[in-house]
Amino acid sequence: MTFISPAPGRRPPRRSRWLRAAAAATAAIALAVPAPAALAAVDDTADDTVTASLAPADGGVVPSVGELTLTLTADNPGPDPLPAGPATVGIGAEPLASTAALASWLDSGSTGTSFDEVGEIAMPEIAAEQSASASLAIDTGDAAVDDLDPGVYPVRAVYGTGDDTVRVRTVVVVPETGASERQVGVIVPITAGPQSSGVLSSESLAELTADGGALRNQLDAVAGTAAILAVDPAITASIRALGSAAPTEAVAWLDELMALPNDRFALQYGDADLTAQIGAGEASPVRPVSFAAYLDPADFAVTADGAAATPTPVPTPAEPVLPTLEELFDVGADRDSVFWPATGTAGAETAAALGAVTGGEDAPVTLLPTSVVRSGPGAHAVAGDADLLVYDDTLSRLLEDASTTDAETARGAVLAEFTARAALSDPAAPLLVTVDRANGRSAAALNAAIDAATDLPGWTTTDLDGLLAAPPAAVELDSVPADGDRTAVIDEFRAAQGGLQRIAGVLEDSSLLTSSERATELQLLGNAWLDDREGWDAAIQAQRERIATWTDGVALVLGGPITLAGSSAPLVFTVRNDLPWPARVDLLAAPGDARLVIEASTEVEIGAQQTSRVAIPVSALVGSGESSVDLQLRTPAGVEIGPSETVEVSVRAEWESVALVILTVLVSALLVFGVVRTVRRRKRMPVAP
Repeated sequence: MTFISPAPGRRPPRRSRWLRAAAAATAAIALAVPAPAALAAVDDTADDTVTASLAPADGGVVPSVGELTLTLTADNPGPDPLPAGPATVGIGAEPLASTAALASWLDSGSTGTSFDEVGEIAMPEIAAEQSASASLAIDTGDAAVDDLDPGVYPVRAVYGTGDDTVRVRTVVVVPETGASERQVGVIVPITAGPQSSGVLSSESLAELTADGGALRNQLDAVAGTAAILAVDPAITASIRALGSAAPTEAVAWLDELMALPNDRFALQYGDADLTAQIGAGEASPVRPVSFAAYLDPADFAVTADGAAATPTPVPTPAEPVLPTLEELFDVGADRDSVFWPATGTAGAETAAALGAVTGGEDAPVTLLPTSVVRSGPGAHAVAGDADLLVYDDTLSRLLEDASTTDAETARGAVLAEFTARAALSDPAAPLLVTVDRANGRSAAALNAAIDAATDLPGWTTTDLDGLLAAPPAAVELDSVPADGDRTAVIDEFRAAQGGLQRIAGVLEDSSLLTSSERATELQLLGNAWLDDREGWDAAIQAQRERIATWTDGVALVLGGPITLAGSSAPLVFTVRNDLPWPARVDLLAAPGDARLVIEASTEVEIGAQQTSRVAIPVSALVGSGESSVDLQLRTPAGVEIGPSETVEVSVRAEWESVALVILTVLVSALLVFGVVRTVRRRKRMPVAP
């Protein structure tokens, strides 16, 4: 037996997942309490009701030789210990004939069959606010198991907890031997979770790919399996873009990913929401057109290998070779143009639009759940001109629940239901399931879900080509509108493109700004944000502020009115650059009247996140008075940046002559005064006899 903590596993992020897992894990039902109340007790109640779950090993498959292991886990939330006692285990004498009968058994305990006792689980004393587990190993040679025909059988355990009795339920599957094998494809996403910047930083990559990190857990879980991988290319691009500065953990992770033999395809960059893009009017999914903002040539410097034994001339270093977009985004995909919208977000409209996408080497294929398909086809289907791969959403949901459940017994119960439902299904063609997107799952839980799907008895795994090789069934799809909030955000980003493109004109490479903003916006449309609306709202607001900062990134910094004290003098102005790259602009100046003559255009270069002072020569032709100078910043291509500014100038062109006359008078007066004083002093001196 194994004692575990009161909180044996991390709560999955969505409440509905926990409710499904709780039902599948056969939540405790007290003998004197109606079933609905007992199930409600599992859902975060504050009472002291004892709950329990029962699960078979190996996904509920009864081995032909050896032992069938059943594990019972009980949780005591009360202040008093539970006494030790036996839990009597029984297996139904007749199999469940359909998925409806399976659901009835797991949900309410309703079945018309009798039960044969096969043994007892010796439960230990359970301390207050603690959990405990114990197991029973049943020899499959025992008559109660050996005599079972192939099928899905109900299993129950009756556990006395002092004055009350708890009944828990699960199922086991006796596989059919000699039957023709069926095919199943299992798709597993490799994603980094919600991101709010265009690429994953070096620090994030180091954390995600280190032991216990989300990406490390995913890679460890799929290694050695036949899963079809759906990889976010933003991960591979972020690692490769760092060049020699990439963390060693991330480089090792990428090498392992590329070495895996698994069939795979690339998700959209950042696993961005495909339906929202189509709903916002995009003809095809948006993708980054440049990665220049994230590539530092210093990280791709060519170094000499080894040292020469004798002095030799040092060759001129070669120019760094930067990776191309294709190299950055390469995930080792066996085919392109495979689109997987988030489950429940896409329907007929999205499938039709994605089916018309051109430009790839392969014909586009869209993955959709059976919940939007009006008939029950196999994995391969067509809707109009759209080629589809349809995955079973009920089975996929169970796999997702299992992959986010860390409590082993509860997870085992979910996987037993998955195996039972798969055994009771009768697909006319290959079956496709997914271990859908989820954040923060452990390697053990994800691997257990994958193994349950790929190790179904009587099934063999297949890849994308195998699934698409089956004749497609013609189907009709339900309409699923795009999320209005997400399409509104896309429209908002699109409206801001004009300002970003104008300001990008001050850069030597305008794609530095536009490419980084597109990558960031795709990350913000990532499907990982769907479970975190509050966090998404905050990230979108931060992006709005970032766009506003960039749009006003280069501007004039003006002071008050200027006095021109002379006929010729420079006027000095300040230009700021808040962008993280050097900028080059033209400062255009025009006098308000003919009193001034001014340099019409002056080129200004400003360092990254710096200010620069610009001196513009000015001449005053005649007189004095009030005038003005109109200023306008433009890109080297002549595109105006920001509004035109007017500076008031007080012209005092005669002040030089006035000052010269005054100075001459003062000097002359001083000279006269000195001469007079000297003469008078000599007259007063005594004359010698």
